Amino acid sequence: MGSRSYTFNILHKDLHKKLHKEPLLPMSLILFAVILAYSFRLIGRGSFYPTLFSYLRSFIYIGLYAAWGISIRQRIVQKQVGQYLVGVSVLLILWFTFRSAKYFIFWQPVAIRYQWYLFYLPMLFVPMLALLIAMSLGKPDEYKLPKSVWLLSAVSGALLILVLTNDLHQLVFTFPKDADVWSDADHGYGVCYFAVIAWQVLCAVAALIFMLFKCRLKNGKHRYLPVIPFAISLAYLALNYVGTPWLKHLFGDVTAFQSLMYMLGFEACIACGYIHSNSRYADLFASSVGTSAEITDRDFNIRYAALNIEPISKETMRKAEKAPVTVDGGLTVHTMPIGGGYAVWTEDVSALLAIKEESECLAEELAERNEILRYEYRRESKRRKVEEQNRLFDLLQSATQKQINRISALTQEYRRISKSDTDRVKMLLAEIAVLCSYIKRRKHLTLLADRDCKVAVSELERAFSESLQTLKLLNVRNTLYVDSELSALSGKNAAAILDFYEEVIEADLENLTSVQISLANINGLRLSLNVCCEADLSIFSNKGNVLYEMDGDAGYQHLVFIIEGGAAV
Repeated sequence: MGSRSYTFNILHKDLHKKLHKEPLLPMSLILFAVILAYSFRLIGRGSFYPTLFSYLRSFIYIGLYAAWGISIRQRIVQKQVGQYLVGVSVLLILWFTFRSAKYFIFWQPVAIRYQWYLFYLPMLFVPMLALLIAMSLGKPDEYKLPKSVWLLSAVSGALLILVLTNDLHQLVFTFPKDADVWSDADHGYGVCYFAVIAWQVLCAVAALIFMLFKCRLKNGKHRYLPVIPFAISLAYLALNYVGTPWLKHLFGDVTAFQSLMYMLGFEACIACGYIHSNSRYADLFASSVGTSAEITDRDFNIRYAALNIEPISKETMRKAEKAPVTVDGGLTVHTMPIGGGYAVWTEDVSALLAIKEESECLAEELAERNEILRYEYRRESKRRKVEEQNRLFDLLQSATQKQINRISALTQEYRRISKSDTDRVKMLLAEIAVLCSYIKRRKHLTLLADRDCKVAVSELERAFSESLQTLKLLNVRNTLYVDSELSALSGKNAAAILDFYEEVIEADLENLTSVQISLANINGLRLSLNVCCEADLSIFSNKGNVLYEMDGDAGYQHLVFIIEGGAAV
């Protein structure tokens, strides 16, 4: 085990050395591209294929900014800042495209002049985006600038329109009145030109101030690094404006120098951590001590690993891909698929295993006691269950015993006359159906009333509807009205309402021809029944909460059942 750990530590150190070298590769490629472009610039100034090397120089810069923009989309965590930086890369590409078109593609004076005007698209918007990015530094990944920043875009857009329409007013650039061709070789400056320059400088200086302020809030020896490229850019603009002769000879034109400084400035912000990126895994894992995290490729080759991590074999990682694997020492290996590979980490469960072993011993000791208690509980539970079943059976039977007895009598009569009196048989079956419908619904209400539950009025409405549906077998006309404002009532009151209704219709079920039901809340909950039958229903008026009225002309008997304390809820 010691030999294996020693070998792993050596491989671990080599891995970290390799990972620390990886960030140097992109910077080396950038430096190589800049040196190659600068060399082409020096060669192109002579007589040896000047146009070819000028094209190659432009292609190098355009390819460099395109590759940088693609890498920005992959690296930047904060969505808003990423969008701004991609916008900067697009503007830098357009800047070099306009420059190449001006010097190498177009020869018409008007086209060349408008390519020159278009230089101010990136010159105005890149400093503005730099300001927006500087305002976003140090903010959370999901942070978004306030909507009021659109005013910055509006100012930049207005100034760009002034530049593009310069031929109409000459407020930005002025040209001699006797000039045959207007060009950037012979021009002056109008009042709006200074507004354009002032806006660029204002945005750049404001971006610098924001960066300096954010740098004060950061720690580290490189915290002022992002300021350097932007400060050099401002210095270049100042020297270019005063017409320093050696400036362009040594550093090239504004487009090449400024675009490169902007890119380096933003890269410095990313390198210092002001702009959050996902490209510093090596530093993250190199500073992680006491953790157990690793990043591997799809073949479980370690790409990133925390310091002092215990070695994990590839076989164990592959097994952990399906389910966590516990190895010697109480470590559980977990894996999780990520883009391009797996995240692997271990969890120390040795303490849990010890607790588990102790718990198993206690469980065995308590198992016998629990078995006795369970046996006693089962007996007591069974006894209580039987008692409860008997109680509910008695309760249900007492509520519907009258109907059960009548069904028994009707059944006996049915068996006696089933083959002799067909009409009477149909009548008997219809009466049995009415009684069964009541028994079904009454048993449900009995259980709800026993549990002291609220009953929805819709439940009572369905009970009435089912009963009326069976009454149609006896050719009984019926109507039902339930107040829509009623919602719920107690189970006791619901059972009382259904019992009264059933008692009324059973009073003369064979001669019943019509029944009308109305359930409403009129100064209390009331059930109104209009019944047409031969029996005298006035006997129900003996009850204290029943009102009776006879309609002699229509043959209807009107009963109102008032539920005491039964206001609907």
